[in-house]
Amino acid sequence: MYYDAQWLVSQIEAYDTIVIFRHILADADALGSQFGLKTWIEDNYPDKHVYAVGDSVGASAEHYPSMDRVQDTVIQQALAVVLDTSTAARIDDERWKEAKQILRIAHHILTEHYCREELVDEKAAATCEILALLLKAAGKPLSASCANYLYSGLIADTINFTISSTTSNTMLAGAFLLEHGVDIVARNMEHFGAHLTDYYYESWLRTQLQADKGVGYALVDESDFKRFGLTFTQAKEKVFVFGGIHELSVWALFTQMDTDSQGEPLYTCSLRSRTVPLDDIANAYGGGGHRCACGIKRLNRSQISQLISDLKQRCSQLA
Repeated sequence: MYYDAQWLVSQIEAYDTIVIFRHILADADALGSQFGLKTWIEDNYPDKHVYAVGDSVGASAEHYPSMDRVQDTVIQQALAVVLDTSTAARIDDERWKEAKQILRIAHHILTEHYCREELVDEKAAATCEILALLLKAAGKPLSASCANYLYSGLIADTINFTISSTTSNTMLAGAFLLEHGVDIVARNMEHFGAHLTDYYYESWLRTQLQADKGVGYALVDESDFKRFGLTFTQAKEKVFVFGGIHELSVWALFTQMDTDSQGEPLYTCSLRSRTVPLDDIANAYGGGGHRCACGIKRLNRSQISQLISDLKQRCSQLA
């Protein structure tokens, strides 16, 4: 894949200030692309002012620097770069709209245009893949710090290059980053290693699996993950626990995130498959994401039951 690096470089060179945005509940691809790009700009354009903004972060946040605080007047004169975000509603910090120029780089299924200039490659496995190939084409120095940020997001979104979104371009991006000082062991442990609290929770989670007609799922209440010392964001990331089961075509983890006005629990759904398309089903419930990896928020138990039924029907249709 060839990307026009000059498109990005010329925009960066035209502005003294660049503010980098990403989606809410930021995962490793969002954070890796955000800090990877920030580092690359700072390394190659030391006189520019570069900020990474956003408040809502997921379980990966501990591996990244703190977010920057930026005045409104700074953003109003800046280039805004929005990374790894499918819809405008999911951008973490609404001030992106106030920027002087707005770019978007993402790999999600294209459902809406919301930036003035956009590079959206639905076939890319991660936004970090797109950025790595853009920076490769740019031909400027790439520091080990930048390479590690981008590689981290790349392996997180591809589960170490093991899912169907992985392509030869993904591997080319990975090879390029490895040439620039990536610590493979550290990045692997960062995403796929576990503390004892995680291990015990994951072991318990396996006992909660319900499986029928190719669909596997587990429902986790707040008291369940808190009992293991995990936060909501840490608990909901554990959907990968069900990913290697031959009998499952689709798997889902429902993690309590809130309660409604009557005190009934509401759940977020982390939904995955190897090859079964899921994005249209997720969209019908107000969620979205990728073809085989989606998220849905604020589902009650009745909606969960209907969603599971829809997933079973999809698996039956494709059997």
